[in-house]
Amino acid sequence: MFRMAVGHSDDIDLEAALATVFSECDAALAGAAPKAGFLLASWEADHPAIIRAIQARYPGIELVGSSTSGEMSSELGFVEDSIALALFASDTVDITVGLGRDLAADPPAAARAAVRDARSRTALPPALCVIFPTIGLSDPYALLDGLRAELGPDVPILGGGASPQDPVDNPAATMSKQLVGDAVVEGGVAILLFSGPLAFSYGVDTGWRGVGPRAVVSSIVDGKVHEIDGRPAIEFFDRYLGTTTTAPPIANPLAVFDSPDATDFYLRTATFLDRSNGDVSTFGPIPEGVTVQLTVAATDQIVEGVRSSVSEALRTFPSGAGPDAALVYSCATRRFLLGTRTSREIELMRDLVGREVPIAGFYCLGEFAPLASGEGSRFHNATVVSVLLGA
Repeated sequence: MFRMAVGHSDDIDLEAALATVFSECDAALAGAAPKAGFLLASWEADHPAIIRAIQARYPGIELVGSSTSGEMSSELGFVEDSIALALFASDTVDITVGLGRDLAADPPAAARAAVRDARSRTALPPALCVIFPTIGLSDPYALLDGLRAELGPDVPILGGGASPQDPVDNPAATMSKQLVGDAVVEGGVAILLFSGPLAFSYGVDTGWRGVGPRAVVSSIVDGKVHEIDGRPAIEFFDRYLGTTTTAPPIANPLAVFDSPDATDFYLRTATFLDRSNGDVSTFGPIPEGVTVQLTVAATDQIVEGVRSSVSEALRTFPSGAGPDAALVYSCATRRFLLGTRTSREIELMRDLVGREVPIAGFYCLGEFAPLASGEGSRFHNATVVSVLLGA
């Protein structure tokens, strides 16, 4: 048996909100005892008070959580400044949580600490690791390397970056909150580890499509794209966007291909166009020698990224059973660009997986998932990751 119960409330009164959340969770649990909980709330929420209430209601629960840029669930759809709680119950799968602190100082050490913390309370082999790190303090691939070193190469690493206070209007803000047990920390990594015979699958897509010619990143200097095809990197953007702006083209991220003939890509959003030297800063690293292409997406295409992501997860879910639960991680960039249409993402996901399947997720700051099954996880921008879970 594997079960996920979801409670979600946007009541401005904390006690009333928690009463609704607990009532919805208890009804969905139908008497099953939860092993773990996944808490989602905004950066400004009173996390210590919420944690105390959850631990009093469900003593001994393994609790993990993240600050968000908006919460999503099958109960309430997409809401900002709300409280969402997913509880997991299973008689075959262990669900444990872990915390690694101070990513800025030593990302691999923080990763190892988080995994060892989570694995210390289970004897079952790890099956899936879901992560909620602070983004912007260190190279996300150093974090992934540390996680893989502890988990082994066959455990998928999925998830989303915990959101800082103002991820869109103030992209320089990097501190976000991780919640593990009764601890509320900033600048760390929290993990939710599923161990044992878990059935799961995942899908990854964006909705963005390439436009114009591809080119090769020929020089990286101090982590910034310095030259593309031997010319200042900014010229690659100017060809389509004009020469009058230093504002980052958030709606036109770069598609990054590992080779010139590759079809799969991940996205990198430009964060600054430096006209003094032609450099382009991006939200996450780009290796020298990769192929890039500018991308475009209309609102409907962004939403269709959800359809592609969920459809891939449904296609690859283990045969013989259907999913019992779903998690979703969508980028804050998508929420910003969709605006009043943001709720279409969770509504489409509910239609695709079935209205009887509970869903929980959030808008995050950078996403983690492999490009394809069997590959190592990548750091993504402007992407939606769908995860299906079952027994």
